Amino acid sequence: MNIDTTFWFFDRIKEDNLCLLYNGDFSDEITNKLIELSEYNITNNIETLSKMKKKASFLMAECFQNIVRHGESIDGKANASANEGFFLTKNWQDTYYITSGNLIENNKIEDLERQLKKVNSLDRDELKILYRKVLENDMISDKGGAGLGLIEMARKSGQKLEYVFNDYDDKFALFYNQIVLKSNFEEKSSKEDNLFEINEAINYHKEMIAKDILVIHKGDFSQDAIFPVLKIIEENLQKEKKDAVSKKKIFHILVELLQNISKHCHMEGNKKEGIFLIGRSDNYFTINTGNLIKNKDVKGLEKQLNYISNLNGKELKELYLSKLRERNIPNNEGAGIGLIDIARRLISPLNYSIQKLDDEKSFLSFNVIA
Repeated sequence: MNIDTTFWFFDRIKEDNLCLLYNGDFSDEITNKLIELSEYNITNNIETLSKMKKKASFLMAECFQNIVRHGESIDGKANASANEGFFLTKNWQDTYYITSGNLIENNKIEDLERQLKKVNSLDRDELKILYRKVLENDMISDKGGAGLGLIEMARKSGQKLEYVFNDYDDKFALFYNQIVLKSNFEEKSSKEDNLFEINEAINYHKEMIAKDILVIHKGDFSQDAIFPVLKIIEENLQKEKKDAVSKKKIFHILVELLQNISKHCHMEGNKKEGIFLIGRSDNYFTINTGNLIKNKDVKGLEKQLNYISNLNGKELKELYLSKLRERNIPNNEGAGIGLIDIARRLISPLNYSIQKLDDEKSFLSFNVIA
């Protein structure tokens, strides 16, 4: 994942109130934090959907259950593992999209597609009857449900389920499912007004796999909003075969970068808009962030960043200690003590990019390897 990846995603989701993508392990802790983060954004940033929070949370939980319960793993383990499970949630205007993806065995596609077609052929009352029928007849599969989750997704959303089966190899396929939740429950989706097709979500997943990206979050970066993101990364770090010092350093850099967005980004309305990506390789984590800045601040920021980038480890440490002694760090401009602290902990120079968007603002990207 290079620095250009940040703007590639930002440019495609910049009109979203929020967009969260996750590609990796789906433990209970992680799924709870994904729901918590989405609930925060719905409650605080999406007025038209705030009354739908419980329904959105329920549908997300159903998607996670589908990934964990029915997802397959190449190595034969019970649950989907890294690069085999995918989740996306995004809000655009008054519509909320929830997309999930998981591996399934090719020999199970025919039965699953039959269930999906059946569910999509029924109206709300018919779905209710089918749900009761499945429960009363105890039609439970060896993995805990004979389409009950699919029925509930269609019932709660009031929309047809979108789905795609993509070839993976001679044994597995990737099953993608998308739920569309509108603030007006009675309003049905159509291809004309559904501006986010499931294939676009699939393209995002492919890009995440190609770039080894674990999580992407675009939205509000106030303190309360970024806490669940930190917990998701912390949970994934626990699984890494790294020593405690390395994990602590990675987490510290991550916190500083997210706080940098929260403190210094250009506010759009009453929100601190930004984007955050984290990827991993065999030995390192790559952390990318991006946020809007005012054009009038660009020259001063570039000067300070170039100065920091040209310092060696000893010089960075001295500058950091000097800033600590000053106790007078600006809160709303420039490269403050946080970025100095990041630069002195990196294994490579601090990498940044500034891209002008219009006469008022530019897009600032950071790319660090920890």
